[in-house]
Amino acid sequence: MSIQRALEWAFGTERAGLDFDEMGETSGGQRMGVDGIWLMMQRGAIGCEIDGGGRSDPAWDAQIIASTVASLPVSHGGRQMAVFVAQHARAGIAPDWMQGARPTIQPCGTRTNRHGERAETEEAHHLGSQGWPIQKRIGRKGRVHEEPVLYCPVVVTPTRSQIAAAHRRYLAWYGALLWIRAELDGLGILAGIDITLDMPALQPWNAR
Repeated sequence: MSIQRALEWAFGTERAGLDFDEMGETSGGQRMGVDGIWLMMQRGAIGCEIDGGGRSDPAWDAQIIASTVASLPVSHGGRQMAVFVAQHARAGIAPDWMQGARPTIQPCGTRTNRHGERAETEEAHHLGSQGWPIQKRIGRKGRVHEEPVLYCPVVVTPTRSQIAAAHRRYLAWYGALLWIRAELDGLGILAGIDITLDMPALQPWNAR
């Protein structure tokens, strides 16, 4: 199965969890590979059961996958990315890259009356040097009337920076999956599943 499907199986179906405390449960000697995996193998060697209770433990392969995710290096997001990967795997989804999002201009506020909904306006002279001064108008009887110039405050949503940030989060998740797949391939200790080279789309926002 693909690495994305394997993660969804491990965290969703098997309900494996991340245990960052695995790193501190052993001491002495040089450990090889992923610390959590080393810990489980050592327990198995001396006849200990994997910690757990209340329900059956996740499958061995699921625990190996979870320990690999927990060991994500800082260069690939570390613990924060590990939690991010696990959360999306449990939900069975990829990160939201804001599909179809385009910056649009919306009024900051609206007001509803008997004529319908209209954008709220403000007086432009409150903007100071960036606004417009109050305009003077001479009426029919020669009287001078002062009338403020009105403008509609707007907001751009979503912004291009927000869309770009969503794309960066997706790419960081993709890079984490690549690292996890390579790490599992290097360990070579999965017992019942094979991880294929299939990956989710690298830049789905560029798909046609």
